[in-house]
Amino acid sequence: MSQEKLWEEDEGHAGPTISATELGSYSRIRFCSRCAWVRLHIKNLPYQSFPGIFSSIDRYNKLIVHNHFDREGRAPSWLSELGEAGEYIDPPHWSRFKALDEETGITLRGEADGIFKLADGSYAIVDYKTSRYNPDRPGMFTNYEVQLNAYALISERLGLSPVSKLALVYMEPATDKETSNEPDLVDARGFVMAFHANVIPVEIRLTSLLPPLLRKARDIWDMETPPKAARACKDCAAVDGLLESLAGSA
Repeated sequence: MSQEKLWEEDEGHAGPTISATELGSYSRIRFCSRCAWVRLHIKNLPYQSFPGIFSSIDRYNKLIVHNHFDREGRAPSWLSELGEAGEYIDPPHWSRFKALDEETGITLRGEADGIFKLADGSYAIVDYKTSRYNPDRPGMFTNYEVQLNAYALISERLGLSPVSKLALVYMEPATDKETSNEPDLVDARGFVMAFHANVIPVEIRLTSLLPPLLRKARDIWDMETPPKAARACKDCAAVDGLLESLAGSA
C-alpha cells in the first residue's frame, strides 16, 4: 500500500487521533483515565505549554547532527552505539508521520527527533532528551519507551522498514563548577554550554507494548462521560477546586 493511499484512508476513519507522546502517558503508574478522557475530547486545553528553551535545544540538536552528516558523511562519534549510520532521514512532520491501527480505529501520530539508515539497510530511531539519565530514578522512561516504539510502528507502516534500533539520547548539560572555569567557554558574544551525549538503548516491543495501550485509549474514547479521577491526581484536584471556587462565587 502506498503512503498516499494509507494517509487517505487514515484521514477518513471515525476514531480518535493520539500522539505517540500521549500514548506514552497511558503506561504511567499514576495514569489518570479522567485526564486522558479530557485530553482526547477537549482540544486546545489551557495551561499546556512547553518551555521554549527546550524546543530550541531540541531543534539545535537535530541541526548539529544533520550538519555533521553533511560535512563528514557520517554520524557524530557519540552516536556510534547505533551502528554504522550511512545517512539521516529528515523526520516527516507529525501531520504526515502517522498510521491507522485497524483494530482500534486509532490514528497514531508523532514526529521523531532522528531517523537514520544503517549500513545493513535497517533504520534506527532516536529521541533527544535535554536532561540527565539516572537509572535509579527512571521517571519518564516508560513514557519514552512507548513513544519510540510508536515511532517504529509508524515508520514501518510508511515503508521505513525494518526498524532495528531504538534509543534515547540524553544530552546531559555540563554545568559543574570545574567545567565552568574553562576559559574557552566565554567570548565577546556570551558563553558556550557543553552537552555530553548518553545513549540509552530501548527495546523494540511493537506487538507486546502498544496494542494494550491502544485498546485502553479506545475504551476511554468511547466513554460518553469522563470516568472517575485517579486517586491523588493533582490535575483533577486542581480542576475540582477551580469548579468549586467558581460555583461558590456565582
